[in-house]
Amino acid sequence: MAAPVRDREALQRLSFLFQAAHWVLPHSPALARFYCSTQRAAARRLVLRLAPSVKRAVCRRCCSLLVPGAGGGLRLRGQGQPRIVLRCQSCGRSRRYLCQRELHPPGQATPTGPPQRTAQRNLYLATEQ
Repeated sequence: MAAPVRDREALQRLSFLFQAAHWVLPHSPALARFYCSTQRAAARRLVLRLAPSVKRAVCRRCCSLLVPGAGGGLRLRGQGQPRIVLRCQSCGRSRRYLCQRELHPPGQATPTGPPQRTAQRNLYLATEQ
């Protein structure tokens, strides 16, 4: 059983501010930025950690939402290890995050070729013959 949440009301308020910022963003980006800055200030004051998904969705410099097309741009870069680059449209700051390569379950088709055989499946096929 999980431990009880210490500041449930504070977490609900932070969640509400984040959802309200998303809802208001198409109508008033300045109000969405205010909600995000209020959320960050409340989390700092109450010494609460924000979820990584919330931190990645808000610009660190100007507190605007980084929603692709509305407040930020999204690109996929990198030759060896791919990276997601989020760029804020209001202040121009960019953030890079490593993204994991797609892992395909064994036996399913990969983008480059036919389904791959696993060791267990090869063993099964060898015992059938």
